[in-house]
Amino acid sequence: MFEKLNPRSAEIIKQSSTVYNLKCKGNIEFLLCSHENNCSGWYYILKNNEQISHTYHYYEINDIFLKNLQRIIDDIESGKYNNKKTPSEKIRLIVEERGLYSLMNNTKWKELITAIKEKIPDIPIKYKTLFEEESPTYYWTMAGDEYFEYLNMTSVEWFKISCEIKEIKHRGRLIEDKVIIYDKRAEIYEILKNFNIPYEYDEIENAFVVYGYKS
Repeated sequence: MFEKLNPRSAEIIKQSSTVYNLKCKGNIEFLLCSHENNCSGWYYILKNNEQISHTYHYYEINDIFLKNLQRIIDDIESGKYNNKKTPSEKIRLIVEERGLYSLMNNTKWKELITAIKEKIPDIPIKYKTLFEEESPTYYWTMAGDEYFEYLNMTSVEWFKISCEIKEIKHRGRLIEDKVIIYDKRAEIYEILKNFNIPYEYDEIENAFVVYGYKS
């Protein structure tokens, strides 16, 4: 594919049969990944090993697609992405501007999330990242969150874990549904205690709150 493109000053590295990496100046990389058929895939731009662009998908290789790739290569060469901030830089800027301090790290987030998935995967959660201005109102589950697996946990300002799992049993058209509530407060507390994770308890929402940052 890249034999049809001008890499400019970038070095083309074929990492595998489905992954190409253009290493450019300024610690910027252009990563292109394809499916086994090599006719579809996705690509994005990295800076200092952090993604700084959207993930773009392609479904066929044609002249328009190749022109788009060349435009991106030319933009990188011209320095368009040199001053673009990485997620880490954006987080650091927000933390400094708001006078926040960190309460969690990647290890503790991983321990918490792994334990929840293993022991109480259906527990309702909600969270707010540093990049969001408004707080979410409703709870959802990790399994129902299509973005959760890709979430940068260092961007999470707070993470709420409801103490209740509600199961609704339908009993027919003329009979009111039965709501069964399972209290999971003890299980959540045990997880937080085992991994020494700092938390607060929200009595109004009956939920544990884990703060990534506070002021």
